[in-house]
Amino acid sequence: MSAIAFERPYVISWNLTYRCNLACEHCYLDAGGKPRVLSEAFADRGELTTAQCRAVIDQIVDFAPESLVILTGGEPLLRRDILEIVRYAARRELWVVVGTNGVKVSKNLAEILRAEGVRGLALSLDALTPERHDAFRRVRGAWENTVEGARVLGEAGLPFIVQTTVGAHNVAELRAIADFAYERLHAKVWNLYFLVPTGRGEFVSDMSPGQYDAVLGDLHAIQTKYAGKMLANAKCAPHYIKTLFDVDPESPFLRTYAGGAGGCPAGTHYMGIRPNGDVTPCPYLPVFAGNLRSTTLTEVWNGSALFSKIRERATLGGRCGECEFNPTCGGCRARAYGVTGDFMAEDPLCTHQPGTWSHESVTLRIAPVVYGGDATATIAWEDAARERMKCIPAFVRGMVTRSVESYCRKNGIAAVTVEILEEIRSRMPTPKIFGPKTGMER
Repeated sequence: MSAIAFERPYVISWNLTYRCNLACEHCYLDAGGKPRVLSEAFADRGELTTAQCRAVIDQIVDFAPESLVILTGGEPLLRRDILEIVRYAARRELWVVVGTNGVKVSKNLAEILRAEGVRGLALSLDALTPERHDAFRRVRGAWENTVEGARVLGEAGLPFIVQTTVGAHNVAELRAIADFAYERLHAKVWNLYFLVPTGRGEFVSDMSPGQYDAVLGDLHAIQTKYAGKMLANAKCAPHYIKTLFDVDPESPFLRTYAGGAGGCPAGTHYMGIRPNGDVTPCPYLPVFAGNLRSTTLTEVWNGSALFSKIRERATLGGRCGECEFNPTCGGCRARAYGVTGDFMAEDPLCTHQPGTWSHESVTLRIAPVVYGGDATATIAWEDAARERMKCIPAFVRGMVTRSVESYCRKNGIAAVTVEILEEIRSRMPTPKIFGPKTGMER
């Protein structure tokens, strides 16, 4: 049994630099330090040059032109050539977002980034008070920068995601943070990150698996509250599917966690690129399958032993290998590596005991939600409907396509039309994504 692996990645997370103007205690890249004036060679930590970055963009276009490309760091806005990289990627029609801590976001920069082709940004919010957020990020003023950055991006019409890393410092206020993200920052997406013990994060594990289970319950409550208003996701927590399965087996959110690539995305529809060109199945997994200075993304994805191995779910160790949720979860491979040194070991954060449900009952309860109707029935697509789907970011397009076809099968509809998409759009439990241009409702 292998994880469902796409022909190419839907999401590519690209760390452009090790430099950062914060010193977050959980940073998986161990980024930091003051930005320095660097030569074109970026020789201090082996970062790719501008020309090499353009070559990587060309590789992405050749291999995975519909992928979401996340330009992150460190702090990517500290690269002097960031606008050139963004401009080149956008010119080549890639869907580009920038992951930033918000410190350097200004009205002028936001307008420039949008004009150059950035589709959105990601901002970090880890507490409701400046004191606790700044302590976690280890720089005074970080909280104010996030809040101001959200305001600036909103005025510039540039979509953004709010990201929260859960820990002992904020576990009691996650619902309030989600409320703040929606009501104060007007976020359309809120991502809740579960700590992966890698980089500096190796020393920051301050919650028990039982406490994380309670967090998964909070996340379900948040998803339910903001259905259709703000998309709330668990990141680095593929075992969230067992929470959904337990509390609401008919939940439409099962499509996200069981109907996409199947659990942990590492190496199945997700990959990471380090500042020096090293390629990994996941940014949080410091194990590499090649370097883009000497190999290609296509070769890594299709031919590397590392990517092939991580997809072999049947060989996972411990409870993950025995679990009835193996095909739709698989545990976090980066967390397994961070704790045990083996990326095929069981996920130590999950408390589920295999055999609680039978494999047959899992299949029977999940399949109708994910696939619906007669899974063998062929659904036709009108050209206008297919064109509308191109407005949706590639990293969710597969899941949305499956959901649309499932809806049609359940309702005896033989062909997808624009009208059908609009009907489904009005019923979706997530922010509306069938927009006429960007696929994002403003």
